[in-house]
Amino acid sequence: MRRNSVTRFTSRRNQKGAFAIELAFVLVGLCAIYLFATDLSHKLLVRAKLDRSSFALVNVIKERSRYFEADIAGRTNLQVSQQDLVDLTAVASRMLDSSVEDVALQIESYVIGEGVVTHRSPKFSSLGCRTDSLSNYQALVPIEKGLSYPIYRVTLCEDHHSWFEAFSSGEDADMRLTSSSIMPGR
Repeated sequence: MRRNSVTRFTSRRNQKGAFAIELAFVLVGLCAIYLFATDLSHKLLVRAKLDRSSFALVNVIKERSRYFEADIAGRTNLQVSQQDLVDLTAVASRMLDSSVEDVALQIESYVIGEGVVTHRSPKFSSLGCRTDSLSNYQALVPIEKGLSYPIYRVTLCEDHHSWFEAFSSGEDADMRLTSSSIMPGR
């Protein structure tokens, strides 16, 4: 009787359709791996774009004495302004290939004795992007011959739709990708 039950499972007639079922499972698994890899690579590309852009923008804003008529020794014009935000948002829109209204940008400056000044674009606030306080980075303030330099931070944020999360959980999977760059002023 034992031999008969083994024969029943190994006969070709009783195994019809098994290959199709196994192939379906393998194809579903391969599709899931493909979706995951594609989603991950897209996130990395968006993050790299934000990193490059925030670094370029903070390098513009740190040159206060060159481009913005600031005087570090005289302690004048070191803080960022609303006009700086408007100008950098226009530059960021070209870098990110999006409209000015769709740029989520925050600029900050920290000057010892004056505190932190922060300006945010409306899109940055509406997306709910968050950063920690720039005053947490006081240790980065360069001091040379008794003169302290300001530090500046530019943060870009972008809403990203995750294909894999929507596929795996069935829910709307929007996430915020954020990139910040900090530089001392000159």
